[in-house]
Amino acid sequence: MRKPVIGLTGVLGSGKSAAAKYFAGLGARVIDMDKAGRWAVDALEDVQQKLALRFGDDIIDEEGRLQRRRLGEIVFADAEALTALNAIVHPAMLKRVRELIAETQTDPAIPYIVVDAALIFELQFEQECDAVVVVSSPIEMCLQRAARYKNLSRQQALQRIQAQLTQEKKIARADFVIENTGTLWDLSEQVKEVNKKIIARFNLQI
Repeated sequence: MRKPVIGLTGVLGSGKSAAAKYFAGLGARVIDMDKAGRWAVDALEDVQQKLALRFGDDIIDEEGRLQRRRLGEIVFADAEALTALNAIVHPAMLKRVRELIAETQTDPAIPYIVVDAALIFELQFEQECDAVVVVSSPIEMCLQRAARYKNLSRQQALQRIQAQLTQEKKIARADFVIENTGTLWDLSEQVKEVNKKIIARFNLQI
């Protein structure tokens, strides 16, 4: 039986990654699209070469590692540069995610798959998902979390949020919405409720 693929998304600082950990704790296989993107850059020489050619050799350090903060400063301040970055990285990133999904489909211990990705809708990846969960939070709370956990300035965080589909539009297209306005315990309880709804919707045997 094919395992359902659930997209998990939300803007920067919404608490999406924390929700992903709770889904994993409930038995789902979580595939992190950001990690797939980092893998594409670190493991695929042609991707790294294209990035250096487009953005300059100084985005690669002496040990051949991508300077992500430096690259972020460039692309999130320039829409054209962000489009160029996405055109280079996204095809390899999505190929990796699809490979991981295919591998997980053969694991009988996994009830369903969660793809943790900020850009589910922007990449039209919802077309490859059976349902989408959006984690939402007031933007001010998102900015505070971005400063605390991502070490980003308010301006840097705003640039990243504004580069995505608005939170309201994500919510409007969601199958399930988790409102992350309280404690981590509150978030975990909401994830448990969504987990129950996913099990019921897809008639999963757990």
